[in-house]
Amino acid sequence: MDGRPATDEDASLLDGYHAEWRILREQPHNVLFEGTVADTDAVLRLLQPHVREPIARHGPPDTLDLPGGDTRALVLRDAPALSRHDQRRLLAWMDGRGSHTQVITTASRPLFALVAAGLFEPVLYYRLNVLLLRVSAPWRPGPSS
Repeated sequence: MDGRPATDEDASLLDGYHAEWRILREQPHNVLFEGTVADTDAVLRLLQPHVREPIARHGPPDTLDLPGGDTRALVLRDAPALSRHDQRRLLAWMDGRGSHTQVITTASRPLFALVAAGLFEPVLYYRLNVLLLRVSAPWRPGPSS
Protein backbone atom coordinates (compact mmCIF):
# COMPACT_ATOMS: atom_id res chain seq x y z
CA MET A 1 0.00 0.00 0.00
CA ASP A 2 2.77 2.28 -1.06
CA GLY A 3 0.85 4.13 -3.77
CA ARG A 4 2.31 2.20 -6.71
CA PRO A 5 -0.10 0.17 -8.88
CA ALA A 6 -0.11 -3.61 -8.60
CA THR A 7 1.50 -5.57 -11.42
CA ASP A 8 1.15 -9.07 -12.91
CA GLU A 9 4.46 -9.89 -11.24
CA ASP A 10 2.91 -8.94 -7.90
CA ALA A 11 0.00 -11.28 -8.59
CA SER A 12 2.37 -14.22 -9.10
CA LEU A 13 3.15 -14.05 -5.39
CA LEU A 14 -0.31 -15.46 -4.70
CA ASP A 15 0.03 -18.59 -6.81
CA GLY A 16 -1.31 -21.41 -4.67
CA TYR A 17 -3.49 -19.13 -2.54
CA HIS A 18 -6.51 -18.78 -4.83
CA ALA A 19 -9.14 -19.79 -2.24
CA GLU A 20 -7.56 -17.71 0.51
CA TRP A 21 -7.24 -14.68 -1.75
CA ARG A 22 -10.90 -14.94 -2.80
CA ILE A 23 -11.99 -15.14 0.86
CA LEU A 24 -9.80 -12.19 1.79
CA ARG A 25 -11.16 -10.00 -1.00
CA GLU A 26 -14.74 -10.82 -0.04
CA GLN A 27 -14.50 -10.76 3.76
CA PRO A 28 -12.33 -8.53 5.95
CA HIS A 29 -10.52 -11.23 7.92
CA ASN A 30 -7.27 -10.52 9.70
CA VAL A 31 -4.37 -11.68 7.57
CA LEU A 32 -0.66 -12.22 8.15
CA PHE A 33 1.66 -12.03 5.14
CA GLU A 34 5.10 -13.53 5.72
CA GLY A 35 7.84 -12.85 3.19
CA THR A 36 10.46 -10.32 2.20
CA VAL A 37 9.60 -6.65 2.53
CA ALA A 38 9.45 -6.34 -1.26
CA ASP A 39 7.10 -9.32 -1.57
CA THR A 40 4.77 -8.30 1.24
CA ASP A 41 4.65 -4.75 -0.15
CA ALA A 42 3.64 -6.20 -3.52
CA VAL A 43 0.82 -8.22 -1.94
CA LEU A 44 -0.35 -5.15 -0.02
CA ARG A 45 -0.61 -3.32 -3.36
CA LEU A 46 -2.82 -6.13 -4.69
CA LEU A 47 -5.01 -6.01 -1.60
CA GLN A 48 -5.40 -2.21 -1.54
CA PRO A 49 -8.55 -2.01 -3.73
CA HIS A 50 -10.31 -4.51 -1.44
CA VAL A 51 -9.54 -2.89 1.92
CA ARG A 52 -12.28 -0.86 3.56
CA GLU A 53 -11.57 2.82 4.32
CA PRO A 54 -10.51 4.49 6.53
CA ILE A 55 -7.16 2.75 6.84
CA ALA A 56 -4.57 3.34 9.56
CA ARG A 57 -0.95 2.32 9.03
CA HIS A 58 1.91 1.48 11.35
CA GLY A 59 5.48 0.48 10.66
CA PRO A 60 8.72 0.60 12.54
CA PRO A 61 10.44 2.57 13.84
CA ASP A 62 7.30 4.60 14.59
CA THR A 63 5.69 4.30 17.99
CA LEU A 64 2.55 2.18 17.82
CA ASP A 65 -0.32 4.66 17.60
CA LEU A 66 -3.56 2.72 17.75
CA PRO A 67 -6.44 4.28 15.80
CA GLY A 68 -9.93 5.15 16.98
CA GLY A 69 -12.94 2.93 16.60
CA ASP A 70 -13.97 4.35 13.22
CA THR A 71 -10.94 2.81 11.47
CA ARG A 72 -11.96 -0.08 9.23
CA ALA A 73 -8.46 -1.49 8.62
CA LEU A 74 -5.04 -1.34 10.26
CA VAL A 75 -1.97 -2.19 8.19
CA LEU A 76 0.70 -3.32 10.63
CA ARG A 77 4.10 -3.68 9.00
CA ASP A 78 6.88 -5.81 10.50
CA ALA A 79 5.02 -7.37 13.43
CA PRO A 80 8.23 -8.95 14.81
CA ALA A 81 9.45 -5.42 15.60
CA LEU A 82 6.63 -4.84 18.11
CA SER A 83 7.80 -4.63 21.71
CA ARG A 84 6.10 -6.86 24.29
CA HIS A 85 4.37 -3.75 25.63
CA ASP A 86 3.05 -2.85 22.17
CA GLN A 87 1.95 -6.46 21.60
CA ARG A 88 -0.17 -6.28 24.78
CA ARG A 89 -1.54 -2.85 23.79
CA LEU A 90 -2.48 -4.10 20.32
CA LEU A 91 -4.22 -7.16 21.74
CA ALA A 92 -6.19 -5.01 24.22
CA TRP A 93 -7.13 -2.63 21.37
CA MET A 94 -8.31 -5.57 19.25
CA ASP A 95 -10.50 -6.68 22.16
CA GLY A 96 -11.94 -3.16 22.58
CA ARG A 97 -12.06 -0.21 20.17
CA GLY A 98 -10.50 -2.19 17.33
CA SER A 99 -12.77 -5.23 17.60
CA HIS A 100 -14.38 -4.50 14.21
CA THR A 101 -11.14 -3.47 12.49
CA GLN A 102 -9.42 -5.72 9.97
CA VAL A 103 -5.74 -6.08 10.85
CA ILE A 104 -3.42 -6.69 7.89
CA THR A 105 0.01 -7.68 9.14
CA THR A 106 3.38 -8.28 7.50
CA ALA A 107 6.41 -10.11 8.82
CA SER A 108 9.75 -10.57 7.09
CA ARG A 109 10.47 -13.66 9.18
CA PRO A 110 8.21 -16.43 10.47
CA LEU A 111 6.28 -15.04 13.40
CA PHE A 112 5.52 -18.42 14.94
CA ALA A 113 9.24 -18.96 15.62
CA LEU A 114 9.06 -15.90 17.90
CA VAL A 115 5.97 -17.32 19.62
CA ALA A 116 7.80 -20.60 20.21
CA ALA A 117 10.79 -18.71 21.64
CA GLY A 118 8.53 -16.76 24.01
CA LEU A 119 9.19 -13.45 22.24
CA PHE A 120 5.76 -12.87 20.74
CA GLU A 121 2.38 -13.04 22.47
CA PRO A 122 0.70 -16.33 21.40
CA VAL A 123 -2.87 -15.01 21.64
CA LEU A 124 -1.96 -12.02 19.48
CA TYR A 125 -0.28 -14.30 16.93
CA TYR A 126 -3.44 -16.34 16.46
CA ARG A 127 -5.61 -13.23 16.29
CA LEU A 128 -3.39 -11.73 13.57
CA ASN A 129 -3.21 -14.81 11.38
CA VAL A 130 -6.81 -15.78 10.78
CA LEU A 131 -5.35 -16.23 7.29
CA LEU A 132 -1.59 -16.86 6.94
CA LEU A 133 -0.04 -16.44 3.52
CA ARG A 134 3.66 -17.05 3.04
CA VAL A 135 4.51 -15.13 -0.10
CA SER A 136 7.65 -15.11 -2.21
CA ALA A 137 8.51 -14.29 -5.79
CA PRO A 138 8.94 -17.41 -7.94
CA TRP A 139 12.62 -16.71 -8.43
CA ARG A 140 13.33 -16.27 -4.70
CA PRO A 141 12.90 -18.83 -1.96
CA GLY A 142 10.28 -17.99 0.67
CA PRO A 143 11.04 -17.45 4.35
CA SER A 144 11.97 -20.60 6.21
CA SER A 145 9.34 -22.08 8.46
